[in-house]
Amino acid sequence: VSENGMAMRAPAGGAAVLLFLVVEVNAGDRKFPAGLNLYCNQKSCYDILELPENAEKTDIKKAYRRLSLIHHPDKSNLPDADARFMEIATAYEVLSNDDKRKAYDDFLAHPERHIWEHYGAYYQAVYAPKSDVRIVLLGIIAACSAIHLLSAKHWRDRQRDGILSQQRTKLWIEKRVYELAGGKTLTGKKASEAEQKLYKEYQAQATEEVLQTTLVDGVNLTHDEDIGILDSLAGRIMCWPLDIVNWFVFHIRWIVVFQIMHRPYGEEERQYRTRRLLKMQDRQWRSLSPEERADLTARELWLPENWDVYQEEKKAEAEERQREFAQSTRYKQYKRMAKKYS
Repeated sequence: VSENGMAMRAPAGGAAVLLFLVVEVNAGDRKFPAGLNLYCNQKSCYDILELPENAEKTDIKKAYRRLSLIHHPDKSNLPDADARFMEIATAYEVLSNDDKRKAYDDFLAHPERHIWEHYGAYYQAVYAPKSDVRIVLLGIIAACSAIHLLSAKHWRDRQRDGILSQQRTKLWIEKRVYELAGGKTLTGKKASEAEQKLYKEYQAQATEEVLQTTLVDGVNLTHDEDIGILDSLAGRIMCWPLDIVNWFVFHIRWIVVFQIMHRPYGEEERQYRTRRLLKMQDRQWRSLSPEERADLTARELWLPENWDVYQEEKKAEAEERQREFAQSTRYKQYKRMAKKYS
C-alpha cells in the first residue's frame, strides 16, 4: 500500500513473507479452552518465559533466572511485579518438570480435545506416583509375606499350647517320661541335678511324640515342621517356576516309564500312589510313623481289589467306633441331657 492509499502489486516473495507473518501471529494468539486454568491460566508458558516451544531445559532455567531477577518484587518497582513474578514461577514449574511439560505440549498440540481429557492429563502428570511400580510391588509382596509368616507361626504356637495344656496330654507326657526313665522318678527334692536334666530331656522327647502324632487341619505341629521362608508368599512365588518344571518332568517321566514302558513302581512311586489314593497332603503323609507308611504302601492300594478291601475295613472300623460311642457313658449322658432340654 502506497502512502496515498493506492494499492500496489507486491512481488511473489513479498506475498510469501506476508503469509508467514500472518501465520506466526495467529499461532501466537492461541485459543485456550474456556475455564481451563491448570497451567499458566490463559497465557502460554513459553510466551511468559520468552522461549520457543522446542527450548532445552538449560534455556528454560536461564530464562527463569533472568526474568526472575528483573521482575522480583524486591527488585522491581512495577505495580504488577508480584503477579508477573508469580506467572514466571508458574511457567518455570510447568516447563522444568518433564511430565508436566509433556502434558502441556499435548495440551497445546490438541486444543480441540474435550476439557476433561486435559484435566486427566494434568492430574496424571502432577499427582501420579513417581515410584517405580516394580519396587512398590516387591514391597507389597515382602510385607504380605512377613504378615503371613507371623500369623502362621502365631497360629501354630496357639495350637501347640492348646494341645499341651490339656490335662490328658500332661498325664500322658508324665507317663511317657516315667517309661523312658525305666520306672524311676526323676523329680522331687532328692533328685540330683543330672536326674533333673535327664527329666527335661525325656519331657521334651515325650512332648515331641505328642506333637508328632497330632494333626490340625492336615498340618503337623512338630518343631521340625516349622514354617520357613519358602512357605511364605514370596517363597512360593520364587518357587513357582521350579515347581512347574518339576511337575512337567515328573508327569512326563511317569507316563513314559510306567504307562508306556510298564516298569514296576519303586518305593517312592509306591508311596506317591498310596498318598494320592488316600487324598493326603505330603505333610500329612510324612506325619505318619514309618511303620504306618510301610504298612499302607505294602497293601498296594492302587490295585482295585486291594482298594475295595481297604474301603470295607475302614467302613467296618467306622461302624465299630459308632457302636462303641453309642454304648459309652458320654453318649448316654448326652441322650439324657437332650431329652431333658428338648
